[in-house]
Amino acid sequence: MLRKKLPGINGLVTFEAAARYLSFTQAADELCVSQAAVSRQIKRLEEQLACPLFLRVRRHLELTKDGQRLFQAVTMGLGHIGSVCDEIRRTQATDQITIASTLAFSTFWLMPRIRAFQQQYPHVKVHVIATDKASELRSDKVDLALTCGNSQLQGHETHYLFSERAYPVCSPAYLESRKAPATPEDLLQHRLLHMDEQLWDNIGWDAIDWQAWMQHFGVDAIDLPSGLTFNNYPMLIQAVMEDEGIALGFEHSTGDLVAKGKLVALTDKKWDTGRGYYLAIKSNLVHNPDVQALSQWLLNNY
Repeated sequence: MLRKKLPGINGLVTFEAAARYLSFTQAADELCVSQAAVSRQIKRLEEQLACPLFLRVRRHLELTKDGQRLFQAVTMGLGHIGSVCDEIRRTQATDQITIASTLAFSTFWLMPRIRAFQQQYPHVKVHVIATDKASELRSDKVDLALTCGNSQLQGHETHYLFSERAYPVCSPAYLESRKAPATPEDLLQHRLLHMDEQLWDNIGWDAIDWQAWMQHFGVDAIDLPSGLTFNNYPMLIQAVMEDEGIALGFEHSTGDLVAKGKLVALTDKKWDTGRGYYLAIKSNLVHNPDVQALSQWLLNNY
């Protein structure tokens, strides 16, 4: 029944262009047809509706009241159809999934899970962006993002992964010639490794550093032992594994290394910082089968 009430789609598309430009010539150029073809389409549409849609006033076209009503309706209708078609194309024809996270999160948490995912879903192409810049983590080019401390990201569906826990770590060899610290205060007698404060600023997160960790456990940390400072977390952990000193480990990043005996967790003081980690999925991609497969894999294997 709806089809019988509607004029042909070609006529409506032609009318929309002619009404937008108020020119049959410009409409013809946009549609790659002749001016005569535009005139025929408009005439046929006016016959179907039994009313004029354009008036010629002093060599210029103007819309009649009925033409204005139709133009408003057609513009809204075609605009909505175009938006839905674009969304369907993006949803169904994703050549690859782009997932972004910090350099540390990508190195220590994401990559082992991506490798396992690829073995199960070899046909799914995944593009990993490892970055410590907030703007790149929130780029429109990113389909899935692993974020910290923010459960809501506009235009995304978010899923909670886990809370952030920080604790001191060192290499097994570091302790061979040293007494293991038994309390947070004992750490002040050791070589502590640090993260560059600029890193936290770039990511846009509040710093979780030695001073914050010490203060949480009631230790006066005004004069912290000096040690090497690094501008990215994987380099910091590499230095720890090479016996350079003690660093703050984060459970999601260093947990596997501790479990494998490559790092040692010092003291039983784990600070739950109150921040959470989340998987953010673009809202228009939540029904994409490949995106669903990857997101469910990450949510089930954290």
